[in-house]
Order: sequence, then structure tokens, then C-alpha cells
Amino acid sequence: MGDRGFCSFAHLALLHLRGVMACFHMHQRVIVDFRPHRPHKARGKARGKGGGAAGKGLPSSRFVRRLGRWDQVVEWARPLTRPKWMTAGQLASLPEALPVREVRYLLKEKGMRARHVTVATTLLDPGLYPRDDVAELYHARWRVETHFAQLKTTLKMRKLKSTTEAGVRKELAAYCLVYNLVHAMMTEAAGRQGVTPDRVSFLDAVRWLLSASPGEELPVLLINPHRPDRHEPRVVKDREDTYTKMTRPREELRKTLKNKPRAA
Repeated sequence: MGDRGFCSFAHLALLHLRGVMACFHMHQRVIVDFRPHRPHKARGKARGKGGGAAGKGLPSSRFVRRLGRWDQVVEWARPLTRPKWMTAGQLASLPEALPVREVRYLLKEKGMRARHVTVATTLLDPGLYPRDDVAELYHARWRVETHFAQLKTTLKMRKLKSTTEAGVRKELAAYCLVYNLVHAMMTEAAGRQGVTPDRVSFLDAVRWLLSASPGEELPVLLINPHRPDRHEPRVVKDREDTYTKMTRPREELRKTLKNKPRAA
């Protein structure tokens, strides 16, 4: 599962070739039309990201079959323009067309305005994967933001200190080891306390691991309340400092400071 930044033909096709099913939020530039047998734009005129075209007009996906209201299978064509992160050979290795299921559902949450969400998925069988289950599957993707917060905020992975590729890889590996160790403790505590692992406090598990003695028995960890409809404003709680940010290497800034004329 992924957000709209990954909803492109290339990403879906690469995962499909590896036997991995995908469910992505449709990119805002992709035109989706649920009318049966609607016309589509010719491949040579397709623009934009993935299987859609930029701006107003016809969708570039070809209609295949209707599965229900706001549920259809279409065919995305391989783009003529190569993505910057791919080589020409990698693009040529992808299939010329890929069947994709487009699903739209209405999202209603307390305190938030209702909005339509459209996802693209390679889960094509409506019997195995009903429309409501696909909607619930993508809705669960938002839980990954909690894991990002655990890594970036609690474990302080927001900024890496290494300046070489090898160093960055070592840092990421260390963070992954610590992250998995903490979640292993959370899973063990969840089994003892009769809850699912996601209810166990990540921060409480980290604090115990930092203070525990070798061989110390795992204590009862803090359990977070179940808050399925929780939502928070996208604001920063603490005011950040107003100092100028370091946008150039320190050595260059030192030279600039040294050569700066002194005030009379």
C-alpha cells in the first residue's frame, strides 16, 4: 500500500512482475471515469503520471469491465515518456499494458468533511477482494504514519549524520535493528497482556529497553487506548527557532563569515 506519490504505471508494473499486489491512492492528475465503455485518449497523446492524462479531457486508461458502482477494471498503457528514476532498458522491460482495478469510496470521519477517495489496485477479483474490503485496506494504510513517527520522532531518525552512502546504509540498518527489537518486545508484552501489539506503547517499550538490566523480566507495559476515529490538526506543537538554516557546508559558511566586513 502507498500514497499517491507511488501511483504510476511503472510502480504497479514493477510490483506486478515480482508477484506483489498493490493498492495506491490515485494521483490527482489521473483522470478516472466510471462510465462503462467511455472513450479514452490514444496512447500517443497520453501525458501525466501513471495511467492518466494531465488536465481536463479523456482518461488514457481503456475500459475493460464494470464490477459495480465506482468499481471497474481498466487497462493502463506503458507510458512513452521514461520516468527520471528509470533507465530506458528498465522501461522497455515492463509490459505494454497492465490491468488495473479502480475503486472509489466515500470517506466519512467524525469532525472531517466527507470526501471521495479513489484507489488503483492490482487486486482484480471482486469475489476475493470486495470493494468495501479494498476501501478498508487502503484506509488502514494511515496506520503506517504511526510507524514513521516512531522511527523519525521517537528514535530520532529524522536527520541522519553520515555523509557517505555506506555510512547512511549503516545508520539505517541500526535503526531497523532497534525498531524491530522494540516491536519484538511489544509483541511479547501484547501476548501477555491480551491486546494486539499496536496497542502497546512504543515509547514505554523503548524506555524499558534503555533502563533494563541483562536478564530482567519484561514488565507490564503501558497500553494505549483504542482510538479508531482519532484525527489531529496538521500543525507543529512547539515553535521552532528562528535561526538561519544551514543550507551550505560549514566550511563555506566559515569563509563567508571570515570575509564579511566588520561594521565601523
